[in-house]
Parts: sequence; C-alpha cells; structure tokens
Amino acid sequence: MPGSYNLSVKKSGFQPAQTALEIRAGQTLDQKISLEPLAIGLRITSRPAGADVFINGDKQSGQTPLTIPLAPNSYNLVLRLQGYEPHSETIAVKENAQTQVDVELKEKGGHVAWAQVGTTPVGADISVDGIPTGKKTPSRVEISPGIHTVTLKMNGYQVSRRTVQVTEGSTVNIDENLQAK
Repeated sequence: MPGSYNLSVKKSGFQPAQTALEIRAGQTLDQKISLEPLAIGLRITSRPAGADVFINGDKQSGQTPLTIPLAPNSYNLVLRLQGYEPHSETIAVKENAQTQVDVELKEKGGHVAWAQVGTTPVGADISVDGIPTGKKTPSRVEISPGIHTVTLKMNGYQVSRRTVQVTEGSTVNIDENLQAK
C-alpha cells in the first residue's frame, strides 16, 4: 500500500537499525541496510590508564583502555602498571554484549626503591636489567628492592653498566662520565 512507513531491522549480535520509507503507487523501493555488529567481548579501563593486560596469564597487545574480543566465558584478568599493585579478578564475559571492567589501581605501599641516574654528557638511554625504561639521563627511575644492573647507552659513547643494590624505600645515586668511542 502507498504511504509512509518506519522500517525496523533487528538481528542478534548487531545494533538495531531504523529508517523511514515513503512508498508511492506503482513504485518498487529497494532498501539496503548495513547492520553494525555489537561491540562484544571485554572493555577494560583503568585509572591511571596504561596498564598491561593479562587474560588467563597471556599478555594482550596494548594497554588500558583496551577492548578485547572474547567468547562468552569466565576469565582471569590481571592488570599490571609500574608503581601500582597488580590487580586480579575473575570476570564473566556475557553473550551478545560488551562486558565493561573499570579498575582503580592502588599505588604500591613502599615496596619500591629508586635510582637517581645521571651522566656526563646528559641524554643517555637508561635500561634496568636489560629492560629499557624509556627515560634518558638525568632521571629518577623506579626499581624494585634488590640487586640490579643499570645500563647507559648513548650514540658515540661506550656502553656503561653499573650493578647496584638498593633497599626498599631508598634511592641509589648513579652518576657516570661516559667515555667516547
């Protein structure tokens, strides 16, 4: 029949779509509708952002905030961020919906130590136990209590390595004169 119609399309796992149609006498109207899939799986946010995400012990690519497509099931979720206590919980991912997890990370209560690292000249890359910190000298770097190897690298200079022992809550000072190659 000619007239105005509202067309509603629904499919499990997709966002419902609606559109208005005007049908005229003697006319055929083809309507193409693209359905958007529901964002299913797990959406993880943390305060602060930037935490590494582990699902059932497997590290996921990317940091919070992060959306991971997961089948409906129970999963062990662990968030880790330097300077904060690891967060662990069991989460249940629902079917045809997005499960939201928002975590307030708690700062570590003193189980950290620091290295105050400087070089002459300044600007050397700092690694601790072979892991780049992303910082350049001079910088204050958070490390765990214990014995660590601090490596300093800078183009045009010899690599410098220092083994330090640091106790909880304390700061060790490292000040290196880099030698030209």
